Order: sequence, then structure tokens, then C-alpha cells
Amino acid sequence: MTIFIGPPPDAIRNKPIASQLKAVLDAAAQAAGVDTIQITSGGQDEIGHGNRRTGSTRHDLGRAADLQCIVGGQALTFTDAAAPPAILRFVTAAAGAGATGIGAGVGYMGNRTIHVGFGTSVNDHARLTWGAGGHSVNAPQWLRDAAQAGWNAGAPVGPGLVGEGVRLGRYAVIARDGLKLRGGPGTNFESERTLAAGTELNVAAVSNVDPAWVRVDLEGDGLLDGYVFAAFLAAVDVA
Repeated sequence: MTIFIGPPPDAIRNKPIASQLKAVLDAAAQAAGVDTIQITSGGQDEIGHGNRRTGSTRHDLGRAADLQCIVGGQALTFTDAAAPPAILRFVTAAAGAGATGIGAGVGYMGNRTIHVGFGTSVNDHARLTWGAGGHSVNAPQWLRDAAQAGWNAGAPVGPGLVGEGVRLGRYAVIARDGLKLRGGPGTNFESERTLAAGTELNVAAVSNVDPAWVRVDLEGDGLLDGYVFAAFLAAVDVA
């Protein structure tokens, strides 16, 4: 169970986050092995319905949050050039769960705070990443890649996903629009094909480069076919 710590009471954006966003963040935290989410800036009043607001409308009605991912009491950090596997998994899982606006960057909110949420209004479904100055052109490449991996998978992530400590065995694809099979452990490798939702496969090995990725055998013949992102697999009970 993910622990949520709210923003300071004196923060301008100190209102609760929406239940839809909380579900997204909880699923992402489980997929990434994050035990606590520290919200530094939460919901705010809508325009015309209060004066505790600042910046864009993304935080209106708690539809976005600025947050830190805490593991073992320490906030995970990143640079503009790279991020640890847990941050990458968190971003990918959040995007796969439905987040459409994700921002991060040392020149944006420092090296440990990430913006995750939805659009500028309930009718805005554009998918965007951004970095320094709030500009998309400044989004770190790792952020673009991790978010795009989640949007490509389009999976409603939730309990039962594999991540840290994944065991070898039989799994099924739970990405609604399919899961890309790649030639290596990362979105920088070419996609060989897309595995349809419900496809069963054997996880034969966990990548030593990034344990968020696993090597799979599609035919059950002991031959390896490629890599998939483990957060979009669910274990299959074998009688």
C-alpha cells in the first residue's frame, strides 16, 4: 500500500488530489517499488471559486500534483541526462495508467520533483511532457521515452503487476493496445512486433541492465524472442 503525504498546510495548492489521479499514482508507485509519495503541491481552487491558486489550471480540482518518489525514506533524484530505473518505471506506469501531463527537469522543479496529472481542463486529453520553463522542447529525453512507452502500451496498470523482484514463469500481457516486443532492454531498441493483450509468454530472464525489462520466450520452446517492459505483465496461475 502506497503512503501519500500531503502538501504543507500553508501551501497555496493544498487541496486533496482527485481520486482518479490518486489511483494513477498508486498504480505507478506499485509498479516502480515506490513506498511513499510526497506531494509538494496538490489541488487548488477553480478559477472563480476561490483564491488559493497559482499558475496554470492543471492543478484545478486536484487533477495534477507535484510530487517526490520516496524509497526507504529517501527521495529519488535524477538529472536532465538520466534517471534511475525506479523513476523511469514510475513515469511509464503513470502514463500507462492514464496520466497525460508529465513534467520534470532540474531547471523545472529541481532534481527530485515530478509533475504528474491530466490536461488543462477535463476536455484536454493532449499528451505532453515538459522540462525547464515548462516547455516541451526542454523535456529530458528519458522523460519523453518513459512517458511514450506508457502511452504506447496504454495499459490500465494496477495490483498484480511485476516489477522489482520479478520471478521467472508464465505471464500474460495486460496492455490494452498491446505491448511492444523489443530487441533489447529499453525503448531505444527497435520494436520487433506488438504482442496483443492477453498474449501469454514465459519470462526467461530479468535484464541485468535494467530489471524493469525482462527477456521472454513466446513459444515455450526455450528460445528467446526479445524484451518487454515488465510492468505491463500479470502472472498467470498454472494448474
